[in-house]
Amino acid sequence: MQYKHVKTVLNDKISIKMSALLLLGQRQQLLLTALLRHRKGLTVEELSRMLAISRNAVNQHLSSLGGDGFIQSTLLESTGGRPSRIYTLTPSGLELFERRYSFFAKLLLFWIDKKLDEQELKDCLTGLGEQMAREFEYRVTRHFSHADRLHEVIAIMCELGYDANVTKISDHHTEIVANNCVFHELAEQCQGFCTLDLSFLASLLKADIEHKECIVKNEGRCCFRVVFPLNRLLNKPTDCS
Repeated sequence: MQYKHVKTVLNDKISIKMSALLLLGQRQQLLLTALLRHRKGLTVEELSRMLAISRNAVNQHLSSLGGDGFIQSTLLESTGGRPSRIYTLTPSGLELFERRYSFFAKLLLFWIDKKLDEQELKDCLTGLGEQMAREFEYRVTRHFSHADRLHEVIAIMCELGYDANVTKISDHHTEIVANNCVFHELAEQCQGFCTLDLSFLASLLKADIEHKECIVKNEGRCCFRVVFPLNRLLNKPTDCS
């Protein structure tokens, strides 16, 4: 199998994400791994020697990976000849390789939970939700109607992995359903962690949010009841598609 062959060639313990990286060709995987190990960057000539392929082949792979946003290049000044380009991984390229964010997040949450009382923890999570909302606020505030703002928030939630959609609309309220909890492991460990979601949605929508159903409580989904200050709601459902 291709994956086993790549592991043999690399001959190390780098953990490769079973996602976008394995959708790339073997040579591109090896090229990205070479750049991972050389954070200051490599030239076409250096990559050609390391991968035992021609410069033209390297350039083709670099062009493809650059188009995907995984690598970037800068001009390297030379005192003795023509300047050359040096290639490095972009933040998106680095994310192709395994990260342990959830592990460290759980450690941090455990520490916070021990240091703060219940109200302090709630205030902390509320603040985090508000900060999270500020990262996307510019996308929501450019819309004027509640309907358009809700549409944008659902798009944002889908981008974050919530798999969100509107499932119920009446004259008085709207319900947003999230089929995936992006903080599931953290929410299982901290009973009040859903405060972050509620604060995030309330801050983005400038509305009252009620958590009606919760995935962590084995209810199959998260359901958020949204009540706007003015009852100007959507005319049709909106989802990730």
